[in-house]
Amino acid sequence: MELKEYLQKEYSKSSIGSYENIINRYLLAVGKRAEKASYTDVLDYIGLLREQNLHPKSLRNNLFAIKIYYRYLVATGKRKDHPCQYLYLKDQINRAIQVESLYPKEILQELYDNWKSKNPEHQTRDKIIISLLIYQALTVLEISQLKVSDINLENGTINIKANAKNKGRKLSLKPNQILLFHNYQKHDWKRYWRKQKPSKRTDYFLMNEEGLQLWQGGINRMINHNRDKQNKLIPLKIRQSVIAHLLKENNDIRIVQEFAGHRRTASTEAYKQTGLEELKSAIERLHPLQ
Repeated sequence: MELKEYLQKEYSKSSIGSYENIINRYLLAVGKRAEKASYTDVLDYIGLLREQNLHPKSLRNNLFAIKIYYRYLVATGKRKDHPCQYLYLKDQINRAIQVESLYPKEILQELYDNWKSKNPEHQTRDKIIISLLIYQALTVLEISQLKVSDINLENGTINIKANAKNKGRKLSLKPNQILLFHNYQKHDWKRYWRKQKPSKRTDYFLMNEEGLQLWQGGINRMINHNRDKQNKLIPLKIRQSVIAHLLKENNDIRIVQEFAGHRRTASTEAYKQTGLEELKSAIERLHPLQ
């Protein structure tokens, strides 16, 4: 059994691409030693990732995928033991929303207005993805799971299904989105759909060049294809920025909570501007820098 076949058998479609990429990076870095690697070898590799200042969550995701690789080796008889089965990381994740470091509205709008896809064939699809990030504050998971039936252009709405983290909700589309979505459905969608295998037809609204469900990591890569490392945008941070701006504009917190799909009001309150930031803004209004 090949690794890809094992992943398809044991894990969800939405996760396979991410696991496969992480495992391939690990195999490339460790080389021939990977199949016989020890606990220490795996720990050393995680140490290298830590030196690259990866977020603790990314470190855990990497370790999880590496564990899957060794489960595969054990399951296929290529190895008798699992070297890192009991390896757990203790890197602390700071879950506080850093409101002061979020993206200004102008940066988000410029991303949409000036967007040019790496491949012109994907221009409309990619612009739709960006619009869903900056107007509806969707997560990449929510974007990747959208079905054609979730889009109602007649009413100008989009239906977001519930998931483990967020509640389901129905959101309004912006006027410029309605035209964009209409053009995509009329001219582009079938081009992606036809690339699917007849036996595996799906009706995902947004698909990759092979007609498959979008990989979440692919969305991150797409929005940063022409950006240098210092100016890279993070999809989650885009979502956080949109939510924070809505609260800053004095929208009712319960409306923002519903918009974001938060299950608890406390999750929405975390995006409120801090007293320090409010003071800083007031000082800048009264004493603007010359």
